Amino acid sequence: MVNTAPQLDPREFNYSALETVVTGEPVLSALPRLADKLQARRLFLIASSSLATHTEQFAALRQTLGPRCVGLFDRIAAHTPRDDVLAALQAARDVNADLLVSLGGGSIIDACKVVQLAIDQNIETEAELLNYVQRADGSRGEKAGDYSLFAGQAKIRQIAVPTTLSGAEFSNNAGVLDRARSAKEGYRGSNLCPQVIIYDPELATHTPLWLWLSTAIRSLDHAVEGFCSADSTPFLDGHFLHALTLFAESLPRCKNDPGDLPARAINQQAVWLACCGLGTVAHGASHGIGYTLGSLCGVPHGHTSCVMLPAVLKWNAAQFADRQTAISRALGSAGSDAAAAVKSLVTGLGLPTSLQEVGVQSAQLDEIAERAILHPVVRNNPRKLESASQVREILDLAWA
Repeated sequence: MVNTAPQLDPREFNYSALETVVTGEPVLSALPRLADKLQARRLFLIASSSLATHTEQFAALRQTLGPRCVGLFDRIAAHTPRDDVLAALQAARDVNADLLVSLGGGSIIDACKVVQLAIDQNIETEAELLNYVQRADGSRGEKAGDYSLFAGQAKIRQIAVPTTLSGAEFSNNAGVLDRARSAKEGYRGSNLCPQVIIYDPELATHTPLWLWLSTAIRSLDHAVEGFCSADSTPFLDGHFLHALTLFAESLPRCKNDPGDLPARAINQQAVWLACCGLGTVAHGASHGIGYTLGSLCGVPHGHTSCVMLPAVLKWNAAQFADRQTAISRALGSAGSDAAAAVKSLVTGLGLPTSLQEVGVQSAQLDEIAERAILHPVVRNNPRKLESASQVREILDLAWA
């Protein structure tokens, strides 16, 4: 007898160890309250240097925490260099911290994740840390991705206070820069994401507007490539599409009035939606090429998405028209193709839309393509990428 029953598509969604998201409350009141809830007594702050040294709010926060603030590390450079992370690790160990607090963007948050990994796994040296590495060329350390090592209660967790919109606070992944090779490396753990996120729109006004807006496009990239991924589901699709709508509505408001705190709060909640499933849903070439642009060319991650996402959407368009139609509609540009809709939003925010604008040299394009095609994220692109010449086609679309 022929089975005519509809075929189901079994899926599994794994929630992260994130427990709480606080929106719209000043960090000055939220952090002490949440530290009390977690029974933390020795808070170690890892913060961006600009925030730590130039804002009255940060000084007030340290004063409010009093003796519970046992240390501050503010020397994490862009892209989270490994040597900076190891220095932060030693500083956290020296004061016997029982809670990490990140105040800054994705580089700061990722640094906290690797510090947690090292403390949890009793990592003392750079060589021991590299046992956990997953490199962009696909090579791996002997303990990379072994989630059995992370079972049970973590020795230390993180409260994240993001001041950009990159969404690093929602994943169990951390990207680290190997300065010697000008290449990114990845670290993963089952509970490396923050335990708590505090979204303080007022604190975020200290972030340069170009950085705020460009990292929003990074999270919009999470939503777009997540929606286009074969790993997405109707549950995730709803998150991704509504994130696009909120970004399209709130980012121009923030551009026109950086002091519009309700708009900033909506920006932050759009990140929350865009990053549902971050680290479990495969992304594609915009993300993968972006990693190479960041490590090899020093392009900020927000700008890599501004430049690459429209080009990747255009390259993918022939095979994924139905998904791209939904993206255009969510962005309020029904009738436009998705690449044009994204590029229009980016242009309206005063952000770069070409590789030339972000300082990439034409002589670098072949090396970028050759490195990028090795990256497993590039290989996950919805329209299959199999050669450096195909990546070069995308780079050419993004050139001017």
